[in-house]
Order: sequence, then C-alpha cells, then structure tokens
Amino acid sequence: MGDMGEERELDKLVEERENELIEYLSELVKIPTFVPPGENYGEIIDWLIPKFNDLGFRCERIELPQDVVHRIQDDTEGLSGKRVNLLAVKSSDSDSGSGSSSGAKETLDIYTHLDVVPAGEGWSTPPFLTVRKGNRIYGRGVADSKGSVAALLIALSIMEELDLHSRYNIRVALTTDEEIGLYSGLCYFADEGLLKGDYLLCMDGDNEGICIATNGVMNWEIRVNGKSCHSSTPFLGVNAVERAKLVIDELERLKEQVESRESEVPCSPFMTQITGQKHIKPVFNLTMISGGVKENIIPPSCTLRGDRRYIPEENETEVVKELEEVLQRLKLEHELDFELQCHPGFPPMYTSPDTDWVKEVQVAASTAFGSHKPITGVQGGLDVAYAVQKTKQPVCAFGVGSSMESNAHGADENIRIEDLRNYVKFLVMLLHARVRE
Repeated sequence: MGDMGEERELDKLVEERENELIEYLSELVKIPTFVPPGENYGEIIDWLIPKFNDLGFRCERIELPQDVVHRIQDDTEGLSGKRVNLLAVKSSDSDSGSGSSSGAKETLDIYTHLDVVPAGEGWSTPPFLTVRKGNRIYGRGVADSKGSVAALLIALSIMEELDLHSRYNIRVALTTDEEIGLYSGLCYFADEGLLKGDYLLCMDGDNEGICIATNGVMNWEIRVNGKSCHSSTPFLGVNAVERAKLVIDELERLKEQVESRESEVPCSPFMTQITGQKHIKPVFNLTMISGGVKENIIPPSCTLRGDRRYIPEENETEVVKELEEVLQRLKLEHELDFELQCHPGFPPMYTSPDTDWVKEVQVAASTAFGSHKPITGVQGGLDVAYAVQKTKQPVCAFGVGSSMESNAHGADENIRIEDLRNYVKFLVMLLHARVRE
C-alpha cells in the first residue's frame, strides 16, 4: 500500500463498509462472554467460524482438555462452561490442506482474546448492546478487545474484494480466559505448539503506541501469626493485626526502593503527561488486608496480599529473593512469626525495537492512523508474554482502543468509530505489502 491512489481507494472502501464493521462489532458484543463464568465461549466461536470460512480460512474449534480446565478452576472461582477457542488458518491456493496462504515465505500469528470482564455497575447504556453516541460506540468489550476482531474480519474481506494478496501466511488465534489471568487459551496454544508464525501481532492493547514490552507479574501473600485471647487481657496473646503493621511499614520502604528503578523501555506519552515518568517502572502494591475474628478477640492472624510488577530487566528469582530477604531481617529484629507465599503470574515481555517486525508494525500503524505511533512498554502484564516465552517469536501489541478514553474494564466502555476504521486500514497495510519508512 505504498501508492497514494491505493490508500485513497482503501479509505473510501473502509468508509463504505463502516455500517458492516459496526454490525459485526454489535454481534460480537451481544454474545456475553464475560468471565467468570465464561459460559458463552462456544457461541461466539460458532458465530466466527462461518465468517472465517467465507474468507478462505480453515477453522479448528479447540476445547481445552478436562485436566487443564480443572487446573484453571482450582485457581479461579465461579467458572463454568466449556473453554472453547478458535484457530483459523488461511488455506493455500495450491494446497488447501497445507495451512498456508499463497505460498508466502513468512507466517504471521494474529492474536486477541474473546472473553471480557463482567459489566459491573454504573453504565448509562446496556453493556451487551452496542449504542452509538456521536463518534463513539459503547458496549462491554468494544475496546478490550472485540473491536479488533470486527476490524480483522472487515480487513480480510476488503483484501479479498480488492484482490490484495497477503505477504504472510496467516494464522488467527482467538482465545479465551485472558481476563482471569495465570493460564489462558493462548497459553494452551503455546504449550501445544499451535503458534507457528515467524512473528506475532497481539491485537490486545491500546492504539497509543507500539507495545514491545510488559512487566512481569508476581502475586504475594504474607500471613502474620499471633495468638488469640480475650481482648480484656491482651498480654495473654499476640495481636497479629498490630504485628502486621511492622510488616506493612517495611513493605512501604521496599516499595519506595523498588519504584525508584526504571526500565530502558519508554512508557506512553500519555503516562508521561500524567506522571512525569519517561520509562516503565517496576511496581510494588499492598492491595488486600484481612484479619480478626470479633471485636473482643485478639486476632490470631492477619493476611496481607499484593502484587509485584517487575520490568523486563528483572527476573522472577531476584524479585522473590529481594522480598524474602526484607522479611527475614524483619523476622530477626522483631521475632515475627509469618509465612510468605509467592504466586508467579505472566512473565515480562520484550522485543527489541530494532527488529524489522517492530518497524513494519510502527510504519503501518502510523500511516493508517495519520500520526506517529511511538515504541512503548506498559506496566501491566499480558498472556502473550507467556506465549512468546515459549515460542521466542518477535511480538508487538497494538490495539484499537485508547487507554485514556475507552475506559476498558469500566462502565461505559467505548471506542471511537474513527479508530475502528483506522484499525481496519492498519491491518490491510500490514498484511498486504512490506511497508517502508
């Protein structure tokens, strides 16, 4: 898509297909794939399969085996329904069973997730019915991340209409359970060797920059032990809540130390505007406290929980060791009785900004959206990090919504219609020909 005439033709066609694009998005949002429980995965896969079949893809409906499902259910309460996922592979013109398209030399995996978070409260529109207000579409999942799925279907259809051949063999992985963390359908795809591309495009994320890095995630839990007794004679017991304050004070000092570091990876310009920081940083959070039985009982235990987000330059072993050493010093100084448990989540993700793949995604996105898209990292975690740790694929995350405006996971989640159209153009430009600066 290097010719201005071709770009104008693409603009015109995307505009003409806007109603169809919004209709596809409406159909996807209408299927309530919120998790927990995740009961309607099969329904959305069954809606998608004929759409991809019509575009020349061979589709496989992949259901997680029961042993994997039981493991996920052990970690997450309230799940029910089959854990269904979709793999759609473009068939070759010369060999319909080969799983490649038009003999391309390179293969691209395109991924996003089909599950969404529950609607929650505070909506001014029905969360599972799309509503158009001015230049925005509202509904649960429009930004995270069903909008990108609708855009992909229209982009592939436009390429068929214009007879534009993909320079990649295309493998589309639309998976589930991303929103519950730890082990998603994409993780299963990676473990089973179903991600075979030379590159991976993650359509989960925002459109403010080309994300090449994420923080790793580790959840932690500290149980501080005491001894219960009647509150009128506290000297006969040990108040675990009061002892936990010693731990909290030490964790606050650790937080200050951890968050004084930074990665070499830049954060988004929007984060810089809000916080003043220029690079992604590690984060240490205390997020939950529970303890005590009744007002007149000295509490026998108090449990602290939180998470540690660690930058790509750190590793899980170092992160755990640092926390253990801080707590061990505290134990010796104050004779504390406690237990620490660490629960690793997704690892960090990093792709070098100097790779050709990153540059091609950046040029296609910047051209399609009409503004420069910087290389960035985010301080959150993605399941795609687990996948590429296994596959070693270069990966970029570039989504359809805005982290500042779309309110993903919140009430009145929304997306600009212009961003939706631009995302269609981005996909066509990326797939059709090698884009150059």
